[in-house]
Amino acid sequence: MKFRINTRDEMSRSEKRYRAAKWLIYTLLLLMCTVIMRSGVFGNWQPVLLIPLAVAVSMYEDELSSCIFALFCGYMTDIGFGFLFGFSAVWLMAVCVLSSLLVRNLIRVNLINFCIISAAAVMLEFSMDYFFNVFLWNIPKGEIILMRSILPTAIATMIVSPALYFLTRLVVRRLGSESVDVIYPDEQPEEAEGDDEQ
Repeated sequence: MKFRINTRDEMSRSEKRYRAAKWLIYTLLLLMCTVIMRSGVFGNWQPVLLIPLAVAVSMYEDELSSCIFALFCGYMTDIGFGFLFGFSAVWLMAVCVLSSLLVRNLIRVNLINFCIISAAAVMLEFSMDYFFNVFLWNIPKGEIILMRSILPTAIATMIVSPALYFLTRLVVRRLGSESVDVIYPDEQPEEAEGDDEQ
């Protein structure tokens, strides 16, 4: 099996403009999701939009870019929930780098794979939230917090995740390339060179 190695080619001016526009839109999406998350209009069913957004971006970008974007998404999640600064950022970076590596080497970018990775990230976030903020502190009526706050938020996040996937895919199709959704085929360039010589 051949693994993809991220190569850096010289970009033209138009490619640089498209790349800058794409990251500007990603940043605006991050800010928009933060505002929606902080508004609390959905009550106990308030989705944490930054987790699926970070996963969606990581599936279309390289490891370093997805790591940096996940770091900012994690920090904004920590600020929104009042967690210890860096609580969400550390694990979200690891999930997004793993997601980017999986897409580049083993799986395709599609809704099913996105939903699986996003659901795993959401379950990790909320299980850690319950364990470190409720269970370890032996907070009274922790089961009520789990059933009335943590689980509804996790379910709402999973429900809205596909919308963020399609939004990210739209941005990538308009302003980038979707070349990351295929595994490198087993090419044999040596034979092609040999044919040219003959």
